[in-house]
Amino acid sequence: MSMPGRLPTYAPAVTEAEPEPTTFSLRSAVLDPESFIVVVVLAALCVVVFPLTDAFRAGGIIAFPFTAALVLIALNRSKVHPRMFRAAVVILVVVALGTVLSGIARLLTLSDDRHMIAVSSFCFALLFAVAFPSIVRRAFQHRNVNLNTLAAGIAAYLIIGLFFAAFMRGIAAVDDWHFFTDVVRPRPGDFMYFSFITLTTVGYGDLTPFTDPARSAAVFEAVLGQVFLVTAVARIVSLLGSRRDDPAPRPAAHDFADADQPD
Repeated sequence: MSMPGRLPTYAPAVTEAEPEPTTFSLRSAVLDPESFIVVVVLAALCVVVFPLTDAFRAGGIIAFPFTAALVLIALNRSKVHPRMFRAAVVILVVVALGTVLSGIARLLTLSDDRHMIAVSSFCFALLFAVAFPSIVRRAFQHRNVNLNTLAAGIAAYLIIGLFFAAFMRGIAAVDDWHFFTDVVRPRPGDFMYFSFITLTTVGYGDLTPFTDPARSAAVFEAVLGQVFLVTAVARIVSLLGSRRDDPAPRPAAHDFADADQPD
């Protein structure tokens, strides 16, 4: 008795799933509540607009809408608690009043506005300090690690630079503008420029910190920026295109208590 050369199989045919076509939609990038692309765009606009406003005496009024929109949209896309979002709105209203009063004072040259600048700068620094961990937390909650996750990481990186620009300007305003060597009255764009050349460790040398608080802030920014790049952003890039599975459910605390009790 001879066996046939080919045995029948009942396994279903295996076919490779065709990848779904992906198209970029500007509408979804702007209106999608999960999209961080608009946050990256607003952060980049803030970096570009701030130095350009130095040519106007009321430049802060021009730059405020971009910064306020960045803070609100970043917190909204990060799904922060409603109380935190409302608190951010209240702080922005206070900053808006201070910005308008500071701009009017500069237009009329009535008095030195450095105290109002210090308050508004520290308020913005506080809002950026809240937005940064919120964006990072939301980015690592994404089930699908895609370009939107990478955009969240880039947005968080840019917010580091914006935070230190506002924080350094507040320090300088408190210390009667003693911050840079051989610079009597630094402009708002100087702090933005110095913050990002420090964050990226470029260091052209045209602006150098003069006081101890200025040097401490510069060192901390340079270290934080590099650590964030080689850890969080590098992790997102390495996982790009992957999907995270749900973690295994943990037993409730009362389960352990029941297990310790004898039958």
